[in-house]
Amino acid sequence: MGLQEFTGVNSELLFRQGKVVAAVRNARRVLQWLWAGLLACSGCLWWAKRQLRRNGAVVALTFHRVLSDTSYRKTHSLPGMVVRERTFRELVAHVLRRCEPIDLQEVEPGKPCGKLSVAFTFDDGWSDNYTTAFPIVRANRIPLTVFVCSGLVGKNSPFWPEQVTALLRAVRPTAGVDEITALIETLKQRTSEVREKYLAKLSEKASEQGISLEPLSVDGMLSWREISEMDRAGVRFGSHTHTHQILTTVPTETARQEISESKVAIETALSKRCDVFAYPNGNWSHEPRNILAELGFGLAFTTERGAWTATSDRLTIPRSNVCEGDLVGPTGRFWTTMFEYTTFWKAWRATRTGARLRVRARQQHVSAQS
Repeated sequence: MGLQEFTGVNSELLFRQGKVVAAVRNARRVLQWLWAGLLACSGCLWWAKRQLRRNGAVVALTFHRVLSDTSYRKTHSLPGMVVRERTFRELVAHVLRRCEPIDLQEVEPGKPCGKLSVAFTFDDGWSDNYTTAFPIVRANRIPLTVFVCSGLVGKNSPFWPEQVTALLRAVRPTAGVDEITALIETLKQRTSEVREKYLAKLSEKASEQGISLEPLSVDGMLSWREISEMDRAGVRFGSHTHTHQILTTVPTETARQEISESKVAIETALSKRCDVFAYPNGNWSHEPRNILAELGFGLAFTTERGAWTATSDRLTIPRSNVCEGDLVGPTGRFWTTMFEYTTFWKAWRATRTGARLRVRARQQHVSAQS
């Protein structure tokens, strides 16, 4: 039985699509560099940052992993999850010069400020948050919030995308990053049962080929000891559910259990209140949002692009996802213009569009009432 029949996922078609996606993505990357440069030269980037400052907006950045060159070559995490250590150092230096790094729980959006407020957050709780990112932010006194999955603390390669990537690279060495990414994005839309069946079938194929894979330590998660040390140094920890279930794809009671178990585990381990949350994969709906409100969470973050303003719902706060490709230019090194385009410019555009939609909705409501 082939993988398609077993899981309903047409891998061959997705691999072919991935090659097309790769070509399109490369072309788009060049166009992005040109567009970012034009926005910078025209003063549009400066204008967007000025508007965000005047509105007292906060731009929350979402990171997942910061890896050394050695770990970058070994990891099974895809590029959209990773920032290189040297790039992260240069980003931090830039933010310290031009922006105001802020603590999430001390934010009061809406107050105009001299420098644009930026918040650093990490999702999932990877071990490199401690070994690589933490020393950099601590040395530069950057406030940091890490959202952890309590049930995955201390485990190696617990996430299915890394497992799929490792197995595919083993059984199909010709599979490229974009082909694998296309497959993983499709699997995200399927149930956990389908993903488990797919992993089982891939493992079976690997065994048939005499391939035995051990979890990579580079793809491990934070331990409770490391979390406690970071907590004592001032890092804030929030919930990212217990086992990283995408809350919009599970029953309400499962979502409630995922959230409450994580909250209790973190509060027990750190002996302090846990009232900040990040939705796995950024996916949210009214049901999990209401559960968070019932359980006493004060802040919850999506990965919808935008800026955090005085009018933002504090349980669906937007953030800007950041990976290596969002930060570097044609030379492969950190480029200020690219960073400000992918974060500040896009956050401003999304916030402005959202404001217009809210005004239009109010006008339509008034018209309907009259």
